[in-house]
Amino acid sequence: MGKSYEDFGKRQRKKQKNFAESEISCNFAQKVKNISDMAQLLVTVSDNAQLPHLRTAIRQLRGVEQVAMLRKMDVPRKVLTQGKAHKELLERAESLGKLAEGWDGSDSKAIAPQSIRKFKTALGKVEEKLLQGWVLFPDAHGYLYLDYTGSNAVAGITMTGERLIYFFKKDGKTVKNDGAAFTTRNLLSILERVHG
Repeated sequence: MGKSYEDFGKRQRKKQKNFAESEISCNFAQKVKNISDMAQLLVTVSDNAQLPHLRTAIRQLRGVEQVAMLRKMDVPRKVLTQGKAHKELLERAESLGKLAEGWDGSDSKAIAPQSIRKFKTALGKVEEKLLQGWVLFPDAHGYLYLDYTGSNAVAGITMTGERLIYFFKKDGKTVKNDGAAFTTRNLLSILERVHG
């Protein structure tokens, strides 16, 4: 009796698995009707346990030649065109990184290498249009300062090694923040809000 119960359990699990795979396959096929016209497809999955089922379902679709599963860090990033603004800000960051202690009087500090590194990393992920009109300055405390004056907005972002301290005034409204974490996402968000 125990053996037949185990066999019954295995059959039920197999049926559930097959049903789940066919459901994934059907849903996927409905969303992607012309897979043969596509060169690549990127699917983000939050539950890694579903990857084997998803791979099986995708392989069964007509026109699929290869299925590669990539970890999040392996996903190719969007390549951005780097124009004049990128180049100017990158060169300016590199030159500011060479400032020695006392560059603006005896109390002025060299620009923190962590600020330079984080800014250059973020710069590589920002669209050219978001960088138009921004100018990079050194701060006597060893920080970087991005300044923007446009037709409908003014803004300033101080970049410490750890924090973004910023303000912007747009359409008569002023926004201030005295301590957002210095991350690429936060810097991009500020640039988008100023230009958006």
